[in-house]
Amino acid sequence: MTLTHRTRLLFLAACLLPTLLPAAFAADPAISALVQTAPLQRGELLHTLRAFAVVQVPASQTQTLSFQHAVQVQSIAVRAGQAVRQGQLLATLRADASSTLAYTQAQTAVAFAQGELDRMNTLKAQQLATQAQVDAARKALADAQAQLRSLQQQGSGQATTRVVAPLDGIVLAVSAAPGDLLAAGSPLLQLGRLGSLQALAGVPPEDAARLQPGQPARLTAVFDPTQHWQGTIRSIGAALNPKTQRLDVQIALPPQAGLPPAGTSVQADLVLGRWRGWVVPRDAVLQDAHGAYVFQDDHGKARRVPVHIAIESGLQTGISGALDAALPLVVAGNAELRDGMALRLHGAAR
Repeated sequence: MTLTHRTRLLFLAACLLPTLLPAAFAADPAISALVQTAPLQRGELLHTLRAFAVVQVPASQTQTLSFQHAVQVQSIAVRAGQAVRQGQLLATLRADASSTLAYTQAQTAVAFAQGELDRMNTLKAQQLATQAQVDAARKALADAQAQLRSLQQQGSGQATTRVVAPLDGIVLAVSAAPGDLLAAGSPLLQLGRLGSLQALAGVPPEDAARLQPGQPARLTAVFDPTQHWQGTIRSIGAALNPKTQRLDVQIALPPQAGLPPAGTSVQADLVLGRWRGWVVPRDAVLQDAHGAYVFQDDHGKARRVPVHIAIESGLQTGISGALDAALPLVVAGNAELRDGMALRLHGAAR
């Protein structure tokens, strides 16, 4: 074969190759993807706002227990965060040495004043004292008796004093320990009226307009997510808090066991609204330069459907779009899919 003939044959083969390749590849099995599908379902998702809050008792609902004379703490029967009933023992106190001395002196003063009054009356009867002297002695006795009564009302003169709860409430703070000496006026305990415990949350003004008093709220401890409490929105502020630049939302905590102590930091989940529509797993929704989309199983072929993401809640997403309720949704294996690609169902017989 001459060089000219070889050249012509190579040229002819090069011309025929493009027409032969499609036929050769057509004989190969079609490209497919292994996927998992699930029925398309409608449902409801909550549009939830998460705000940070602090548990507290309004100042108008607190009461601080203190004493007008110095005392020594003998025992404390409660702890911070504990609920107490009216009349329940809170602490036992005993008067300190200075209070005992003052009471003894007051008793002595009464006895002396009484003796002076008796003496003046005797002298007056003998015309050895004037009526003015008798009146002065009577006044001195009245003053001494008043001082003694005052000390008795303050608890002086008692070996021990039992401090009981003046109302149904919650112990907000314990300011002393057994053995402590408390000066007159020093706080011993602080109580909050039962049912007044609340969480104060800061909410953006645009979201606060979607909240209503009486609406439920879920509280979660910031440092211990396993602790939860159910509350109710009590009120929504009308003016911005100058410190947070948010509206204050008061969330009431009903009387129950295990309430968080005042000062606890919590997360408040507040429902702003409810969304109803197509609810799908979050992984079923993909996004590219053209927007969000999902794939449906159209009789063994992948059908790409553009969608709009309306809401995301946990592992679920609410979407809208031209979805076919009769076609299953591809929920796994969708990352490499292309529109029209053949599908193989996970777990199906091959």
